[in-house]
Amino acid sequence: MKRGFKKGFLFLALLLIVLALAGCKDPISGLTEGSSDEEVIQLEDSNPLPENGVVTAAQFRSIEGQDRVVTFTGSNMYGYQYTWTFNGKDIHNPEDQNLKVDFTTEGDNLNNVKTAAGGASYGLGITLTGNKGLITVPQLTITLPEKWDADTAVFCKLNNGQPAKMSNVTFDNTAETTKMTVNIIETGGDYYIVAGKTVAPVPSTSGNTGDGVTPSENGNNGNTSGGNSCTISISCSTILNNMGNLTNGKAEFVPSDGWILPATKVSFNEGESVHDVLQRVCREKGIQMESNFTPAYNSAYVEGINQLYEYDCGDVSGWMYNVNGWFPNYGCSQYTVQNGDVINWVYTCDLGKDVGDNSMW
Repeated sequence: MKRGFKKGFLFLALLLIVLALAGCKDPISGLTEGSSDEEVIQLEDSNPLPENGVVTAAQFRSIEGQDRVVTFTGSNMYGYQYTWTFNGKDIHNPEDQNLKVDFTTEGDNLNNVKTAAGGASYGLGITLTGNKGLITVPQLTITLPEKWDADTAVFCKLNNGQPAKMSNVTFDNTAETTKMTVNIIETGGDYYIVAGKTVAPVPSTSGNTGDGVTPSENGNNGNTSGGNSCTISISCSTILNNMGNLTNGKAEFVPSDGWILPATKVSFNEGESVHDVLQRVCREKGIQMESNFTPAYNSAYVEGINQLYEYDCGDVSGWMYNVNGWFPNYGCSQYTVQNGDVINWVYTCDLGKDVGDNSMW
């Protein structure tokens, strides 16, 4: 009887422990909960955008490096719908992304942009809420609540008060409403789409790699020959405005116009990285270049070009690269070059802010 009581007591105690644990997360999960570099949350192929617009790093981690396309769809009360499209194979360093989009249909800035585009008949103001750098170059498709009597459009922003073309827009006006798609290389500000039957060209931004073509052209920067080619440039022009901060003895390595290598078209082999192309071009052109592999980022890091190194012009100075106007959030040896890419190596004296990268601001 006594032994039976003890067994019954032990069984009840074990049952209570099991029930208690069933209502709790296991201790290992509890210790790692919220770990931004390990947590994975699976995405569907099509996802509604959260009300706050934020898709987390944990969600993007579920498609990182995979040849898988996912979309995020949002809308506003006035009938504007928008869809972001991301391809996981282009994501190497997942981070939170705020994909909320707001729209305006009137205002002085929008009217000025329409006027600058040859008196465009239609225009739409677009506020891209995110203030961090993009983890890749996604597509943004906007479906209007009405149909525009237009056949071409331009995506642009204001640069020092003047409209600056960023890219052309794929225009679909075959349905009852107008649908437009554009590649997005940055967020965190106000942008504009202007459209019409004939839209005058809008000047390209200094940080964009557009070729100044009119909106009716296809905007393809790639060559049409059989081989692979890209365009590469190296600039340290920001140092010209910060010579007082430059390390003694380094002034002789700063060209008077800031160009160490003007935009130069070069060939490359399939599968080569931005780092591979830079190394070869510098070797062929006799330009000094030094880089080291950084295990923490699994990528090469460019320390110096033409004897100009990180910290040579202030505590937040060094080399950065962009491709087709986008500043990747991963290392240059991880970026695989594609035919027609435009690669710009730029020296920053202000943690990217002075060269058009807003990911740190």
